[in-house]
Amino acid sequence: MRKLVSTLLLFLGLCSSCNFLDTSVYDQLGESNLYRNEASCMSGLAGVYDVLGYSDVYGQNLWGDLDSGTDILVYNREYGKNNLQVSMYTYNNTDATLNNTWRALYMGVNRANDYMDLISQRTDKECGGASKKAMFIAEAKALRAVFYMNLLSFWGEVPLRITSIRDLSTQLLKKSPQQDVFNQIIKDLSEAESGCLPATSLNTPGRISRTTVQALLARTYLWQSGYPTYANTWDKALSYARKVRDSKLHSLYPETDGKNGYIALFINMCSNKYDLTARESMFEVEFYGNGLEKSNESGKVGLYNGISQGQVDDPDVPFAYAWYNATRILFRLYEPTGDARKWWNFADYSYKRNEQTKRIEKLYLTEAQKITYEKIPATRNPGKWRAEYDPIRPWARNNSSINYPIMRYADVLLMIAEASNEMSGPSQEVIDAINLIRGRAGATLIQLADYVDKEALRRFIFEERTRELCFEVPRRMELRRMGEQFYFDQISLLKDQGVDINRQLIGYQYDNVHATPAINIGIRHLYMPIPQIELNTNPICGQAPNW
Repeated sequence: MRKLVSTLLLFLGLCSSCNFLDTSVYDQLGESNLYRNEASCMSGLAGVYDVLGYSDVYGQNLWGDLDSGTDILVYNREYGKNNLQVSMYTYNNTDATLNNTWRALYMGVNRANDYMDLISQRTDKECGGASKKAMFIAEAKALRAVFYMNLLSFWGEVPLRITSIRDLSTQLLKKSPQQDVFNQIIKDLSEAESGCLPATSLNTPGRISRTTVQALLARTYLWQSGYPTYANTWDKALSYARKVRDSKLHSLYPETDGKNGYIALFINMCSNKYDLTARESMFEVEFYGNGLEKSNESGKVGLYNGISQGQVDDPDVPFAYAWYNATRILFRLYEPTGDARKWWNFADYSYKRNEQTKRIEKLYLTEAQKITYEKIPATRNPGKWRAEYDPIRPWARNNSSINYPIMRYADVLLMIAEASNEMSGPSQEVIDAINLIRGRAGATLIQLADYVDKEALRRFIFEERTRELCFEVPRRMELRRMGEQFYFDQISLLKDQGVDINRQLIGYQYDNVHATPAINIGIRHLYMPIPQIELNTNPICGQAPNW
């Protein structure tokens, strides 16, 4: 383990749809001659970004099995009731999904550590100038923070590795308290803020800009203010979110070609079209191709979490497994009509073969079917990312080029609303931020006079975050930061046998696979267990509580 240069050699010139690079492949490289010019420094940075696109990270696992089995997204195969998988809460610490995601996230951490270590040894001239060197280090620090934000979201206490692993002594680490992990994330992002370029200097949301760093800082302080640390850093969350707003570099994507701005935003994302005017999508993981080339930089967005389509003989319609369903708990959060997000986040059609033409056609819901969740047929699949807009041909069954957002400006506005409300209660600033979101969606605007205390508005903001950001921000963290009991209560709604004001079942029948997560969940599932691959090489780490 003397040198880990091999980890760098694997990714030089590669990245997940890193269209901001024109890189070359280097040969015969070692620590002494690595990163001696700006092009190779950029290639190394691309290698750190590359990990984000792994199937074990944003290519699939983070938004798939690791974040389903919650109140808004569930695995939908009936045979899944007996599966050993994370979304069914039937797993242990040898589960392949957990182990692979853990390994990939720490690979990202280690690549960032190795990269920063070597870049810091290079002269400004070798890096293309002092500002370029600062930029390289800043983006690597921000990426390390993103990897740790994901580890924190799912595991809580984790080993804190901030130096290159050179020997066993740097591999052996105990789990760090969550507050220490938060502190490191904040340190990395704070140091990265000045070095990252303004959004106007980047031609893609695939790289981390200065305002993205500020938004990530706001998110970190927001998370830190909740369970279990309760750090009360709402003021800092608000300060950084306001910085993004006041920069005037970002806004909500507007109505375009007659399409609601929310819908148009995600059509663009599915179509690999970047908006460099509104810049609502502040940072997204880029994917490229259909996986049929020598290098596979594709993901599975829109296929595993898309609209079900099982036919393979119509070249004009993409195949999609659609392993997940959006739940009736989410469905009830939307107004019956008006809110454009409802029938975008829920698919309002299914695919059906026309036996006369032998083509696959869309079968749209009737207005009568749209009234209640019970009357919706198989189109309960989430429709946020739709494979039909993927421009890469031919379509592939297991690969797409659809990007995945890590940060949107809509989230910044909702963080302003939440942090401001927590600090001083309902105010016009809170209402205005929420109404920007709701106005764009076509939902009913709210009034300050309707909210007399922060508690009532707190719940509304939580629900608005769910309506707007479903399937994007880690749901487990969104639930857990509201409190341990809240976390379990929300997931337990899946098996709630009560009825709502419309006499509709709140949850699902016990024999329905959608209820299985709530039936199986226990106190130990508040966090994921430390994977066995970590304990095998780091026996002093310690296991997560109750595992």
